[in-house]
Amino acid sequence: MAERALYFWNNAYIFQMVSENVDVILPIVFPALFQSSKSHWNRTIHGLVYNALRMFLEVNPQLFTECTRHYRAIRQQYV
Repeated sequence: MAERALYFWNNAYIFQMVSENVDVILPIVFPALFQSSKSHWNRTIHGLVYNALRMFLEVNPQLFTECTRHYRAIRQQYV
């Protein structure tokens, strides 16, 4: 199921829609993508997650960095 959902990020239409709304979408999906990139057992999922994260990084590097910092700060509170 996760693999099929991640294939949507490779669709040109989805990419365009996400690019236009990255300020709203990235903060919502970032925690799940980041966590999957670190802990999912399936290599295919890892590749698809990294592709999605790379896409977000290319679309808006500043927002990506901000989401990364925010995610890590929240994780530090619970450690």
